[in-house]
Amino acid sequence: MLTALLNQRAFTTIHYSREELRIVKRRDLRFRCPHCSESVNLRIGHKNVPHFSHVSRTDCLLVGRESPTHLLGKELLYEKLRSMYEHVEVEHYIAGLNQVADLYVETGSRKIAVEIQCSTIPLSELAQRTSGYHSLGITPYWLLTQEVRKNGMLSLTSFQQAFIRYSPSLHYFLLQFLPEKKGFQLFFHLIPTSSSAFLCSAPVHIPFTQFSLPLTIQPSLIHSPYSLKDWYHYRTKWIRSKVHYYQGKKDPFLKEVYHDGDTFLYLPLYVGLPVLPHGTLIKTHSVQWQYYVWRDCLKKGTFTVKAVLDSLHQRVKKGDIELRTFVNADADQALDRVVKGYLDSLEKLGVIGQGSRGEFLAAPWKCPDQFSAFERHYEEFMPKWRHFIKTLMHSYRDGT
Repeated sequence: MLTALLNQRAFTTIHYSREELRIVKRRDLRFRCPHCSESVNLRIGHKNVPHFSHVSRTDCLLVGRESPTHLLGKELLYEKLRSMYEHVEVEHYIAGLNQVADLYVETGSRKIAVEIQCSTIPLSELAQRTSGYHSLGITPYWLLTQEVRKNGMLSLTSFQQAFIRYSPSLHYFLLQFLPEKKGFQLFFHLIPTSSSAFLCSAPVHIPFTQFSLPLTIQPSLIHSPYSLKDWYHYRTKWIRSKVHYYQGKKDPFLKEVYHDGDTFLYLPLYVGLPVLPHGTLIKTHSVQWQYYVWRDCLKKGTFTVKAVLDSLHQRVKKGDIELRTFVNADADQALDRVVKGYLDSLEKLGVIGQGSRGEFLAAPWKCPDQFSAFERHYEEFMPKWRHFIKTLMHSYRDGT
């Protein structure tokens, strides 16, 4: 931690140079933790940010959560925020929650808590802390410092996915805080290809000098909206791996597919579409949740938006479909947004049409049992899909 009590007054290391702190340390003063009142030592190394640590083991809120990256992040953010706002505190104790915010900002009527997250904690704890801030009228702003895997695609753990956010221009994005590099890495226009892998536009480095609350991205930094050229490859890869690893009827989803008389390898290509932008809200693979829509609604020939929503809500309740949870975004009406995007895509692709009473009409389609029949479907569908994507990308570039 960066702040301790000296004679009942706050003493914060980032207000002093290393040499000044060494002089203070030689005076053998007694520092105490402002949260548990236990004795703490002033530590001044050559590389890490000068900080305090508890003399003995304790149940204090701040014990065990500090890493060099965490300390450096707090120092950098404090200095930056002090240049922007008048009221900024580091390691601010919030009595109503019995927790400590890394940084706390008050600006006008707004209260903001900035949390730097270096370690993995239970998602339930993350959600509880976020809910606690909101209950007191404080807006939490979480920053992830963990390294993310990038091997052609972005690979994120369930914990890291919780930090995904949404904006009208970036759509679903992840902001990675890099204190050692004094900047941020931005991964935007995320498209899930599995429960943990994402396609995204080329990452953008944002210098720390451009940091603001909330973060404002210059439009010139946003290039190609989406990378969709490999969509069919990843769809096919997921289907084949599902068959290989789960050996067909042993998997509950595949069991349902086969029980309904469908050929899993030859499902219609409009089952498994990337739904832009809100498909990221659903963690279950697009082939699986869209199959449920097709089976429960489209196969009947006539259906309504309400019928699709009721089906998906029931599937979520049964555990057939899993949604993603984001700490920095409002997840209310998640399925509504996804369903609207999916049905819009199906309508533009000519798969469904509007009836005279506001209902949707879907033409009957039976899974082929031979590759040659599926190949004809592929040749008919893909030109429509390419035209649809081209039109969609133009609309994103034009801001329409």
